[in-house]
Amino acid sequence: MNEHGGYFGKEANQMMDFSVNINPLGVPQKLMDVLVKELPYLIRYPEIDGITAKKTIATYLNKEVDELILGNGATELIYLFARAIAPKKVLIIQPTFTEYERAFQLSGSQIHYFSTDEKDDFKINKEALFNTIGSLQPEVIVLCNPNNPTGLLYHPEELLPLLEVVKENRGYFFVDESFIDFTEKPSLINCIEEYPLFLLRSMTKTYGIPGLRLGYGLGNRGIIQKLNSIKEPWTINSLALKAVPILLEDTAYFNDTIEWYREEKDFLWKALSTIDGMKVFPSDGNFFLCKLKHRNGSDLKNALAKKGIYIRTCTDFKGLSDQFIRLAVRSREENQRLIHGLREMEL
Repeated sequence: MNEHGGYFGKEANQMMDFSVNINPLGVPQKLMDVLVKELPYLIRYPEIDGITAKKTIATYLNKEVDELILGNGATELIYLFARAIAPKKVLIIQPTFTEYERAFQLSGSQIHYFSTDEKDDFKINKEALFNTIGSLQPEVIVLCNPNNPTGLLYHPEELLPLLEVVKENRGYFFVDESFIDFTEKPSLINCIEEYPLFLLRSMTKTYGIPGLRLGYGLGNRGIIQKLNSIKEPWTINSLALKAVPILLEDTAYFNDTIEWYREEKDFLWKALSTIDGMKVFPSDGNFFLCKLKHRNGSDLKNALAKKGIYIRTCTDFKGLSDQFIRLAVRSREENQRLIHGLREMEL
């Protein structure tokens, strides 16, 4: 199980949770106002496939509605893709989000890993990767971009040679772009028609709504048809479907998020970099991967929890030891308290 989040009640209000990578600006006020008015209509069934919301997202992205699929959070679509494609061999570029492995294991796939190296800041050795693909011939290659937990992002031009290889091998390239909105950098979205590519997106992270569960996937018509052919009906609740146009139209909230994130990420990067007992890896995500030099993450997590600060250890990420922790970018006050707490730990 993932080792983050899950605080409820009084304890949740007392904790500063740096373990979850969601927008700390909170739920947009416009959305809350609309959802309250929608509560009496919970007596009605939602659209069976969320077609109205799909059309809204497709129009927003300038894509066709049959190139898009909705999910009850991005995680549903990870498992749905694994079941629909059911590949014999999967190559997962690691360290990365653990749900990919579990989803493909449940589909009966053989899981193989391509490990990136800490000394290279976890950047992919492209020659080694192509050699691995050539010898293994996986039907699916999985990449998180920007990657969770390293924060590493690849520009579309850097991934085109890999897309060509996947196309030649008649495989699939699964790319998780759940954190792409925080990067202000280009997506692979313009490649979905030409290549066997499936892109995963999460509205949960961008708009701070993990409790509402809302994600979507993009791919060519053939891929989306495969997923829709086995997708259960009514997986998206009516409140989540109602949220889609409200969120996409709230450009002020999105712009405020990007402006806030740009400033706070820079502040946290500089502050963390002054702590001698910790190495901070460069990140394009809304979080930082850090390596402790003299103590383990579990001990630090327990010590900080006593100060009301919750962090993410990385022991469940393949290729990372208990020396690694992941820290989300939070508000200025919270970030300052984190830095103060870390300095008190005498790392």
